[in-house]
Amino acid sequence: RHNLENICAAITATWELVQGNVDTINTVIKSFKGLEHRLEFVREFNGVKYYDDSFSTTPETAIAALRSFDQPVVMILGGADKEIPFDGLAEEVVARKPKHVLAIGQTGPVIAKLLQDKGYSSIATEGLDTMSEIVGAARRESAPGDIVLLSTGCASFGMFKDYKDRGDQFKKAVLELS
Repeated sequence: RHNLENICAAITATWELVQGNVDTINTVIKSFKGLEHRLEFVREFNGVKYYDDSFSTTPETAIAALRSFDQPVVMILGGADKEIPFDGLAEEVVARKPKHVLAIGQTGPVIAKLLQDKGYSSIATEGLDTMSEIVGAARRESAPGDIVLLSTGCASFGMFKDYKDRGDQFKKAVLELS
């Protein structure tokens, strides 16, 4: 849904520039592959699709990413604390019931407690200190037809240099699965 909203905004912003040329608009939309680290499809491995949404550094963007999938999701949440409340994110997780949440970094325990307080219990917080460990845990929790979604809703600092480093490490770990 958010991609459709983005497309509509882009069309509105460029309508006069392209003089309403619908063919040009269609060509651009069909050829646009999306942005790196923003719901970027990385790979399908053993029937599980892996998506890098490391650009998601706020709870709202993690909510948008979670809403993008109808399949069962193993979601990677957490990171550096920006002192942003996670209540809305927790409510969305409880409502959408992802298959499993891997709560990482400084905010991992905070997010896990919020989820547990709301009755959601399929959460891991331990042994998730490196991206290889995180991807390995996601692989163990997933099954064919599932989505593994790195959409942390938090800053990356502490564990990673920045969101690009986090996303690059995620993609590397996913591509190394065998």
